[in-house]
Amino acid sequence: MKTILTSFLLALVLLTPALAQRTVSASEIIDKINRKQTVSYENVTITGDLDLTSLANRREVRDGNWRGESEEYLSTVEVPLTFRNCRFDGKFLAYRSEEGRFMKISNRVYNADFNEAVTIENCTFSDEAAFKYSTFRQRAQFTGNTFRNEALFKYTKFNSAADFSGSNFRGYADFKYTKFDEQALFAKAHFDRSADFKYTKFDEGVTFKSARFDGNADFKYVHFPRQTNLDDVAFNGGTDFKYTTLNGRRFSLGR
Repeated sequence: MKTILTSFLLALVLLTPALAQRTVSASEIIDKINRKQTVSYENVTITGDLDLTSLANRREVRDGNWRGESEEYLSTVEVPLTFRNCRFDGKFLAYRSEEGRFMKISNRVYNADFNEAVTIENCTFSDEAAFKYSTFRQRAQFTGNTFRNEALFKYTKFNSAADFSGSNFRGYADFKYTKFDEQALFAKAHFDRSADFKYTKFDEGVTFKSARFDGNADFKYVHFPRQTNLDDVAFNGGTDFKYTTLNGRRFSLGR
């Protein structure tokens, strides 16, 4: 009996550090980025808001004036980011704004760009995921994720391949004015609510193969290039393809 009890206590001692590593604070990740250390986590829960807009290298890129133009500040993530099978309990912010309280005080806009590869795979975003105006200069992988709240990618620029295959957008998916310089992948993606791709630019092709749109799907003014795959796409809600073209020709769901 004593031997069994000793073995149990030893196993508990060995297990405790592993359990402790299952939760990571957002501030710990920010500290790593500021120290220019590669960020890589798997099977952890990130607590608190992961705010990438206030890094140590943040700089002012536009000075607001009395006319109400926004002050703009930019942080740059200079290391690769990898999250696999993780859960973000707070917000994931690469964009945020603050409104001026008086007429002569400008709004402030804070953004984050990504110089290295970003891999976020099979993760859950419990709150807002905001990447508005961000630039991804290397590969961006957002495969198999669940966005429980708004996924804000409006005006985002992807200089390299971007992959959202298998992701589930349970809130509003905003890709309006987003620019994809290389291949964009949304195969088997699921959009529960409105998906806004109005004015989105797909320069090197896009695949929505087997994707499902249960809410409104807006592709107004989109020009699909030749390398576009819309096989087996399901549109179960309203659609808007006004002024949409495929390989230079007018697009309609019947073709």
